[in-house]
Amino acid sequence: MNFLKIVMCLSLMTLEIQPVFADELSDLKEVVRQMKSDYETRIRDLDSKIDKLEVGQSSAVEEKVSQMRDELKDEIKKENVQVEYVGRHSAPAGKGGIVIKNPYGFGSVSLGGYADMEYYDLDGAESTFRQHRWIINIGAEATERIRFNSEFELEYGGPNVPNADGEAKVEQAYIDYLINDNINMRAGAILVPFGRYNLYHDSDLQDLTDRPLVARDVIPTTWTEAGYGFFGEFNPSFGSYEDLTLGYEIYAVNGLDSSFSDTGLSGGRSSLKTDNNDNKAVVGRLNISPANGQEVAVSGYWGRYDAGNDEAISGIGVDSLNTFGPLEWINEYAYFGVDETPTASSDLANYFQGAYSQLNYHFWPEFLSGTLLGRGFENPTLTLVGRYDWAKIHDDSDTGSGDNVEDRTTIGLNYRPIDSFVIKFEYQFNHSDNEILENGDKNGFVTSVALGF
Repeated sequence: MNFLKIVMCLSLMTLEIQPVFADELSDLKEVVRQMKSDYETRIRDLDSKIDKLEVGQSSAVEEKVSQMRDELKDEIKKENVQVEYVGRHSAPAGKGGIVIKNPYGFGSVSLGGYADMEYYDLDGAESTFRQHRWIINIGAEATERIRFNSEFELEYGGPNVPNADGEAKVEQAYIDYLINDNINMRAGAILVPFGRYNLYHDSDLQDLTDRPLVARDVIPTTWTEAGYGFFGEFNPSFGSYEDLTLGYEIYAVNGLDSSFSDTGLSGGRSSLKTDNNDNKAVVGRLNISPANGQEVAVSGYWGRYDAGNDEAISGIGVDSLNTFGPLEWINEYAYFGVDETPTASSDLANYFQGAYSQLNYHFWPEFLSGTLLGRGFENPTLTLVGRYDWAKIHDDSDTGSGDNVEDRTTIGLNYRPIDSFVIKFEYQFNHSDNEILENGDKNGFVTSVALGF
């Protein structure tokens, strides 16, 4: 009986619990379904945000890459490959007006040169145009203490023009190793430091077209020698006087050989490859500048010229530059003596000497500033020029009528709209005795144009 009661009670309890549990399960299912819906919505929102973020980041990355590319281009253009025109004679090394910075972060290369065109109309000769010189200057500054300078010249179009009367040659190609202001080393094809004109011979620097007789027939300008030596300068002070400058160049070179004649030393310029004897010549110049625009210099040369190493040529020169406001006075004198064996089978010229004196007056009339001569130029200049030059060479007895002497008086006017461009007009009065050195007795008109760059 009791057992029956217990079974009946359990049955009634089961019937009461089942509806309650079913309701709770249904509620739980609804909660889970709602949570799933909420999470799906949140996941979709998150995916959308991620997509937007990825698009934004991609755009930002592309923009950043584009910006970096532009900056790199600017860096290459402005810093690594920098090209600058600094003007004639203002490069760190050499005479080039254009300076190109080394793209690898050290040194620079300079490029420049000059060219000239001449016209001659002398008595007794056909008037003619001469495309005389085209010069390329290349310099390099590998570091602050190592540099290179060169000058390559084409005269009259080079050797392969009609009539084959041109030439191509190296006038300078040397390396400097800088130690300090007082002493530095130079080696290569060196412009010989004898006299002033040989060092400053560029057509755009000169105020007259023709080189002086002494710089043509006594000092064989342009005179280049293979060798090496030293150069430098000192600036001693005496109390409050500190303007004094002493500069020097001294080199051992191959030296002149025996190919000169009684009309000039230029034929004696030696090879840059070989020497005709075992002795080396010594050449040097000492210049003293007591003030800016004032200079006096002494040059010396000594060397064996013959293959037997017995006979020598020795030379001495003096030159000066003096400026007084718009006036400029330039002077130069040179003498070379030649040793000759008394038993020589052929006679030689025993001495060469010459000099010139040149006076320049620089001016500019203000009324020309508004004309085509002055308009657009900062400092145009007119220069009135007068020069007397003379050369005398001992005759080698081929004519037997005395020494060969020539003199020239030149008056001229030139116009410079800028320092490195000049148009020259001049008239020459020439006279010679015995053999002709340059123009003989032919007077006439000469004009030329020269540009340095």
